[in-house]
Amino acid sequence: MNVAACAGDTCSGCGRRAGRVRSSRERTWDDLPWASHHVTLIYPQCRLVCRACGIRTERIEFADAKARVTRRLRQQIGVDCQSMPTSHAAVRHGVTWGKARRVEKAFLAEWDRTRVKRQPRHIGLDEIQRGKGQRFWTVLSDVVHGEVIGLRQDRSEATATALLTEDLTARQRGAITAVCTDMHRPYLNAVGTVLSKAEIVFDKFHVLQHASAALNDVRRQEFFRAGAVMREHVAGNAGCCCDAGRPSAGRSAENSKPCSPRIAACSKRTCCGSNSIGCGPTRRDPAC
Repeated sequence: MNVAACAGDTCSGCGRRAGRVRSSRERTWDDLPWASHHVTLIYPQCRLVCRACGIRTERIEFADAKARVTRRLRQQIGVDCQSMPTSHAAVRHGVTWGKARRVEKAFLAEWDRTRVKRQPRHIGLDEIQRGKGQRFWTVLSDVVHGEVIGLRQDRSEATATALLTEDLTARQRGAITAVCTDMHRPYLNAVGTVLSKAEIVFDKFHVLQHASAALNDVRRQEFFRAGAVMREHVAGNAGCCCDAGRPSAGRSAENSKPCSPRIAACSKRTCCGSNSIGCGPTRRDPAC
């Protein structure tokens, strides 16, 4: 499809109308398809002599500078890349993978430039693993709105400090009241240095993990302190028996041997709290 040139060419640098055309050359842009037909726009783009900028190319209203697709096709490919792989979006729109990748980056850059810049009050600092091996990345995010603020390779204290100082402005750092992170010491040091007034909140996963480990330590201590009689009713592994004193499968309530109150209290103290803090299902001792 040929597009006719309009009178009054505009400079792509300053936006003013240029007085003289130096030369022109036809350029092509991929556009949205019409029915089942692929559409390519052909337009003679001019090189202008601008008084302020010198020799510059003409501003194109339907495409960005140095782009090979129109803005509406860029919008469509960028939206599709958010819900499918880039290769699938390239096949769907009939472009190469490299062109689809460049269009996606341009779409994200335009979105980041025009989106509303919030001042987060609650942020998260955590690591993710990408690829094989111990390759970690540190992620800084807004936990309220679910937006990623920054991403850096490595999980050292210097990386966390760079994220907090370079990806957040001074005004944003002053508005932060809480930081949700894990118990990784470099992260705690970075938050304490950069955001000294913010509260540190540990995420639930690590809190439950440490609580479960502490419960297992108490269970092991109680098990080794117990005598032979109590060890018959309390298991020594992580899934200790919580049914001390209850009739087991295969024995009726009349034939079951009741345990002493001391044994029942010890069994309840060492293992009945495991499910209340999020531990997995316990394995029952066959002796119970």
